[in-house]
This record gives sequence, structure tokens and C-alpha cells, in this order.
Amino acid sequence: MSTYRDLAHRGSARATVLRTVGTRERRSHLTAPRVNTVGIDIGGTKVMAGVVDPDGNILETLRTETPDKSKSPRVVEDTIVELVLDLSDRHDVHAVGIGAAGWVDADRNRVLFAPHLSWRNEPLRDRISGRLAVPVMVDNDANTAAWAEWRFGAGRGEDHLVMITLGTGIGGAILEDGQVKRGKFGVAGEFGHMQVVPGGHRCPCGNRGCWEQYSSGNALVREARELAAADSPVAYGIIDRVRATSPTSPAPSSPSWPARATRCAWSCSRTSASGWASASPTSPPRSTRPAS
Repeated sequence: MSTYRDLAHRGSARATVLRTVGTRERRSHLTAPRVNTVGIDIGGTKVMAGVVDPDGNILETLRTETPDKSKSPRVVEDTIVELVLDLSDRHDVHAVGIGAAGWVDADRNRVLFAPHLSWRNEPLRDRISGRLAVPVMVDNDANTAAWAEWRFGAGRGEDHLVMITLGTGIGGAILEDGQVKRGKFGVAGEFGHMQVVPGGHRCPCGNRGCWEQYSSGNALVREARELAAADSPVAYGIIDRVRATSPTSPAPSSPSWPARATRCAWSCSRTSASGWASASPTSPPRSTRPAS
């Protein structure tokens, strides 16, 4: 994996070197041109970009932190464009697909709401396509992940598929016969915002007790902080460990460290199971498989 380079000083005059393959009409995977594309995954903490060939092989990836989450969406858009241009320096790119961690409208143009980003009714597709000379598609990140698993990964050969994504928050998607079920407003499958604890923790979506408040990356961090703040014996020394561990340091080796981590993970796993049980009636599974 390459590391995202700071491209801010290249200047606005840099030309777009991407190539277009014609009009932007919707095509199935059976009729779409066999060309390289760039996939963008925008999460609450990181932005990933990768060049993908027609067979689903990832040729190169870049990663950077999600910038200035509380500021203008333009900052995130700048990051997306720069990542695409950086990859296009080394690959012949013909289209861009963006998976956004938020609620995307049925037309797959606007991000209606993003709990972990400052997007509110943001015309992301139009803004990005106006800056790149290729077709651009935008969808919810869990929808894109589910379709990719159905097309290339663990869901191949299945007629019905439910996808649950765990990250900064929790996302979800439903596929039937290879088609994402979007609902009237495009936000079907948002399992992370099912209420699993009535009157529970406040969620950025405005509700209380959402599943992602108890089983996501953010929930794991909050659990660890609460244990440390309460001076719990389970979390003894956890703050010192975090402060002493840099990204290049080896993992903590104290015999008691796994027990502390397990205590936090166990708290999240209990509500993970509850959420799975609530989501399963939407499309009762024949089997459960990890994503590729």
C-alpha cells in the first residue's frame, strides 16, 4: 500500500489526465467497458483509494486520514480529487466510484446526511464529476461493499445478500438478484441506526440507543475510556499503554493486556449479536460469511 502524499503545492493548474469512455448512462457489469476504475471509500476516520481492474483485482491503493471532519465538505472533496489524480499518474483510469459513509439519495447524487462527516444534502457526484473528466458514481459505502462481495467475493452465486459493515460506525445493505434494495428515499439497509438500547447513548444521527453506538469502532474507544476514567481494574494501565505505544511500536506484550482488550471487545460483541438478530429477518440467511 502506498502512502498518500501531500499534493497541496502542485497548484490548481494541474491538468486532469484521466480518460473518458463516453456517456454516463447506467450499465450492468455485463455490458460495461472492461477498463480500470478508481474506487474511493470515505469513512469517518480514513479515505481509501484504489485502482481496480475489470476482474476486481486491486492494482494499487492509497490511504489518508479523513481531513477536517468538522469543516467544509470541500476539504474532503479536494482529498478525493487529489487521490484520483495521483493514481492516474501511474494508471490508465476511466471512471471513479465513491462509497460514502452516509445516506445517499435514490438518484445516487447527493449525500443527504453523514453522521461522521459534515455533509448535509451535499451534491457529491456533481461536484466531483465537475472536476474530473470521467464518469463518477456515488453510493452508500455499505451498498458498494455489498455489491462488490456479490460480484467478486463472499457473495458470489447468492441471490439474496445482507451486508453489515463495522468501522467508525455500522453500515448495512440488502441485495436481491444482484440489485441493491434502496427504498423510496435511497436509505434502506441502515442497520446501524436501529435502536437496540431504548434511551441509550446519543447518536450523531439524532436518535438514542442506535446499534452503532454499542458495536462500532467509536463504541470500542468509548468503552475503553469509560473503563479508564472509572479506574476499573480491568483497564489498569490502559492510558499509559496508549500513550507509550506509537504507530511504529510493537504491540503491547503485557500478559494482562489481552484481558483488558478482550473486556472492551466483549462489551461490543454482545450488542453486535443483538443487532445481527434484529437485522436477520430482513433477509433470512442460509449462511453467514466474512467479507473477502
